Amino acid sequence: MEKKIKSLSFHILVPIMLSFIIWMLIPDYTVFYEGLKKPAPQLPQEAFVIGWCLIYFLMGIAATCVELADFNLEYKQKSFNLYYLQLLVNLLWMPMFFGFQNLFVAMLWTVLLLIMVALTFRKFLKVKPKCGYLLIVYLLWVLFLTYYMIAIYIMNK
Repeated sequence: MEKKIKSLSFHILVPIMLSFIIWMLIPDYTVFYEGLKKPAPQLPQEAFVIGWCLIYFLMGIAATCVELADFNLEYKQKSFNLYYLQLLVNLLWMPMFFGFQNLFVAMLWTVLLLIMVALTFRKFLKVKPKCGYLLIVYLLWVLFLTYYMIAIYIMNK
């Protein structure tokens, strides 16, 4: 039981804390975001914070589920390598969009994130379907985010 709690705490709290630190380091992101033309539905800044916190929570549960699953260790390790790589891409999304304020790079980064999430989803599904299903909200969020970023890029060229 203690191992489950430690694993769950690690997989939920570390991404949220890293995300918060990155978010705090990005200066004047609100001025940049408010100045952009946005597609419908227009998301307020708070939607990003709430959305990502929910996603990190579900990701943490999914990662814990995979870690504790009775499955081939080599495959689980490959799944976690991909998971941590997509987490890195995820965490760097905020600096790519809000920090560098380069819409083309942010759009491409979002497409990369979508690909990484889809691959992680497939790996987790194979380990244990319930683990993968927890990533459906994340996959849908990033799919919407991809649409949103492509539209923002096109509208603000």
